[in-house]
Amino acid sequence: MSEANGNGNGVDPTFRTDADLNELMGLFDAPAFARRGQDVEYALQSLHTRCVRKREELLEMVRVRLRQWAGAAVGPADWSDVLRAPIEDLWPLSGAEEPRWAEAPASLRRRRAIVRDLIASVERFNARWRRFVEELDPTAINAMIADYNEFYPLEKECALGSARLARIGFRPLAPVSAASLLAEHPALPVPEAR
Repeated sequence: MSEANGNGNGVDPTFRTDADLNELMGLFDAPAFARRGQDVEYALQSLHTRCVRKREELLEMVRVRLRQWAGAAVGPADWSDVLRAPIEDLWPLSGAEEPRWAEAPASLRRRRAIVRDLIASVERFNARWRRFVEELDPTAINAMIADYNEFYPLEKECALGSARLARIGFRPLAPVSAASLLAEHPALPVPEAR
């Protein structure tokens, strides 16, 4: 092999120094501003995935209670004897499957018991969900967001050679808070019994 490359030392003459190799590797890597944006996007996506998983876990009993209600009611309009308002919004908000309504309504006593259990499950979910979100520590991700807001435009300007071009499409990100997470992954409205 050393004879094939002609220098007799077995080293490929294309890469004479570490600087040459680093420069070549840099040609295939994303610019700093792009990596920064990807890192923040990945961190936010990971946080939201974690929230979705936990929310799904906590919603299981609410979904059970909604299935019980569907088995005791004949349709979405069958609520006025035990509830103050319809609860049809709970199915999509909780990610529950479409209800399969009963052919005949359950007894008033049974329907009231199911509504009590449903209300208790929704209140328990809301309390646990709020506690989970409030206990999340957004310090690290907010530091990444602050760095993104400050350095992304500068790094992009260095890469493009133009401040005007660097600002095109850039929107600063808001920090993560319990309120912003609850806005994106909300608690449920609590049904009211009659």
